[in-house]
This record gives sequence, C-alpha cells and structure tokens, in this order.
Amino acid sequence: MVKQTTKAVQDQLFQLGKDLGFYSLKEYTFKSIINAYAPRYDVVWMLNVQTLNLNSLDHLQLIEGKYLPFAAFELEGSTTSSKNQVGNVGNLQLSPCYYNFMVVNNASAAKENDTYRRGMKIVRSLQRVNGERQLFFLDSSMLKKLPIFTKTTIVPLINRENRLPRKKGSGGEKQSILVAAKLMPKLLLTDLDIAYDRKPDYFKWIYHIDQKFQQIKVPVKSKYLLKQSFTKSPVPLLKGEVKSASDYYYIPEIDVAAGFSIEGGYVQFLHFLAQRIGADVIHFPFLQYLLDIQEETIYFPLLGIEIEISESKHALGGLINLANFQYVGWLVSPGTMKPYVETYKHHLGMQNVHHIEVEEYLV
Repeated sequence: MVKQTTKAVQDQLFQLGKDLGFYSLKEYTFKSIINAYAPRYDVVWMLNVQTLNLNSLDHLQLIEGKYLPFAAFELEGSTTSSKNQVGNVGNLQLSPCYYNFMVVNNASAAKENDTYRRGMKIVRSLQRVNGERQLFFLDSSMLKKLPIFTKTTIVPLINRENRLPRKKGSGGEKQSILVAAKLMPKLLLTDLDIAYDRKPDYFKWIYHIDQKFQQIKVPVKSKYLLKQSFTKSPVPLLKGEVKSASDYYYIPEIDVAAGFSIEGGYVQFLHFLAQRIGADVIHFPFLQYLLDIQEETIYFPLLGIEIEISESKHALGGLINLANFQYVGWLVSPGTMKPYVETYKHHLGMQNVHHIEVEEYLV
C-alpha cells in the first residue's frame, strides 16, 4: 500500500505539472517496448508540441500524436534499500523523457533518516558509471512552499524562412551536402530551429563548473575539476594553458540539429530547485549553470542528424554523439551499417538513434 506521504508528493507533482502547462499523468507506463519490461512512473509530464508541426518527422514517437515525453518522476516515501534506489535510477535511465527526477522523503525514513544521503551517493555513482543524463535527485522537503509559476511555453520561431541549406561536407566530401539538401524539406515543414555543426550545451555546463571551482579555490576533488594546463605533445613534452572547454574536452559537432526553446514555468521551477538543493546542486551541471547564469530560456535538442557516406568507425562516432546529446537521432549511413547500429543499440542502450539508409538520398 502506498504511504500517505508518498501519495501526497505524487498528488503535488501531478498538480504542479498541470499548473506548469504540461499534460500530467500518474502511474504511467510508456508501452512502446513490446514484450519487454516497461517501468511505471509515479508521475509523468508531457509537453504539447502541436505548434511545432512535427508530423513530417520520422521516428519521433509522440503520445496521442501531440505530446512529447518531457519529465518523469520516481518517488520513495519512506525507508528504502539502496538497491531499491538503484532500481529507481535504472528505471529513469530507461525513460523516454529528457528530464528525470528521483524524489525521496528522508523525514519519513525510520530509524536512520538516511534515505537522502544514500540516494545522493547512488545517483552520483551511477551517473559516472552509466553516463550522465538529465537526472536530478531531490528530497520532498525541497518541494515545500513552492512559489506560483507561470505556464511553460514554447518560444516561437522568429524567422521561419531563414534556414539555409548545408554548404560543406565532412572531411571535404561533397555527397553529404546533397543528402542534407534532400532531408531539408522534412525539417522545413516544422517550426524548429535548425543549425549546422551545433555543439552540445553539456560542455558549456561542465566547463562552467570547472571555472567555478578554480575561481573560488575550493579544496575539493571534483569529477569536473580540471587542471590548468594540458599536454599538447608527450615527446617532446609541450604543455598548453586551458583557456576554453575545447582545450580539455572533445566537443562534437552535430551535422544537423533541430530543436526548440522553452520559457516560463518549467524554467522557473528548475531555478527554484537549484536554490533548494543547496550545496548538492554542484553535482547537477545543468542546474548549477542555470543558478549562476540565470537564463530565462532553455534549449531542447529534439533531433540530431549525422550524415555518413561510407561504412566506417567515423559513422559509429556519429552514432555515439547522437545517442548522448540528442533526444532523437538519425544516423544516415550506408545500408551495410544497419548491423552496427543494431548492435550498439542492443548492447549500449542507444535506443534513441535510428538508422536511415543513405542510398535512398543519393539517387
């Protein structure tokens, strides 16, 4: 039987989703995976994206043809085991939602009152082991006395016609330009922002944390804390000063990126959470960045496209970049690469990437 404290938090999040302008649901299961385990989430928020005209896009599974899975919540209302919390993280990593939340109730935990401390350790550990997602960990006390938020809105596309065709190919080849041109009509039917060679925002967030640690000289070892120099060459030994994120991290460029921005309630909610989480916000780069920079809009990386003309490890690199940094990815590559893609999807969980045979765009 669900504890009343858990039900109260579930009801609060359900109502909050409605107040923020989402289609809010309780006890929801995404049933797209046939004959496989599909978690049931305590609360799910979905964003109505009808205004973006997305019907022309393949492999974008909208609920009821108009709702984009946006945020999922897993709740624990009392004392729970560590493995139970590990299972919650696993369920959220299976979620098709871009944003995911784990909420515990430390005050209701018997004896130890240790649910929050252990849960935070678990999230930190599994985010490092399994790769980072937009997964945030909260105590239900952080949701008390919420301010009044406005509705969440999609930022309208200012200039729908100012979306130019791609003019360069990867590594000097020209065929990908033709492929991109043939893909563009589908994208131009939407009201999405379209960019070429777009860099993921993730590295902007973690480099911000790198700089924050160095500026305030916190004597703490962080998984984000970088050195002030890097090795350019081992022999002869040459060092360089770290002046930007690209000096320290590999930052991919997505061939074609189509997304949108939101403003209003959900952004306000994240700002509020970033403050309530307190010192632990440093473990969530996106929230720390929002807290410090106070941005009023956030970008949603809906669709990324990588175009590869030949069968190669280069194409596999594009596949990994799409899986990690886009909500949905299209890998446009030779038909012979389908087994590669299926293997990566099966063994590495890259279910958000879909293979499109490049041959149909080269005729």
